[in-house]
Amino acid sequence: MKILVLGAGAIGGYFGGRLVQAGGDIRFLVREGRRAQLAERGLVVQSPHGDFSVPVNALTRDQLGEPADLVLLACKAYDLEAAIQAIGPAVGAHTVVLPLLNGIAHIERLAAAFGSNRVAGGSCGIPATLTPEGEVVQLGPLHRIVFGALPGTATQSREQLEELRRLLQKTPVEVQLVDNMMLALWEKFVGLATMAAMTCLMRGAITDILATEDGAGLMEETYMACESVARAAGYVPRDGAMAAFRTMFADRQSVLTASMLRDLEGGGRTEGAHVVGDMVARARAAGIDPGPLRAAWCHLQAAEHRRLREAR
Repeated sequence: MKILVLGAGAIGGYFGGRLVQAGGDIRFLVREGRRAQLAERGLVVQSPHGDFSVPVNALTRDQLGEPADLVLLACKAYDLEAAIQAIGPAVGAHTVVLPLLNGIAHIERLAAAFGSNRVAGGSCGIPATLTPEGEVVQLGPLHRIVFGALPGTATQSREQLEELRRLLQKTPVEVQLVDNMMLALWEKFVGLATMAAMTCLMRGAITDILATEDGAGLMEETYMACESVARAAGYVPRDGAMAAFRTMFADRQSVLTASMLRDLEGGGRTEGAHVVGDMVARARAAGIDPGPLRAAWCHLQAAEHRRLREAR
């Protein structure tokens, strides 16, 4: 199976590198600067599960040939339109496009671009970063990937998804091929929107928020608003997912923050519109009070406006 990985950053580089280790036929679609890095040093990964370096087949957009069997889309949500243009030549009649983006809005956009029959659903969890030298650094032991067909995905795509699971099972990565992927996406959306909204709005970790008089209450209000949106959309989070999030958001020792906060404090662009903004819009469309989500989205919008204003 020919797999094209869009991007060789923290996410694409890590999971793509593991697929190379497993013996997969993997190509990376990257920009020229990253291609030069990979040509010189290979793909270098530092991981608690074992450091490794592998030579990779890295291509730029003008070098794409025949369509891939599966395209693994690992980009930031704000780069989605550019990504769609980039992978277009690699998407054939039977290609499966598997995004690993946060939120759910990208599913609708990819379906509009390529047809819902070609789009599957995916989600991953890994604390990782890309160094200026081009090395992928896994910051903690978690490296989980979940994927599966969506309601409109073509039946024959199961073959590609099964093969992807078989490849990843040869690696240390925790992998799951699930039947109800849209529910899994909504469950993560609920948790991520809560985490991103609260840690960005309060500019602190869970422990900092819970140390305040109203932190626990605001965290609960935010989570309940997000959960209500999921229910209104027809996706009721399962008890296990709800219990895990409630435990996470009640841990007074936790130094967890959303990666969005790191982007925000670093003065960079964030996925605020794709996660918090989208959740607010869906809440309003369903007649649900967004609660603290409203202030969080205002905060993220103001920060982005300031970033662009000062850049000018």
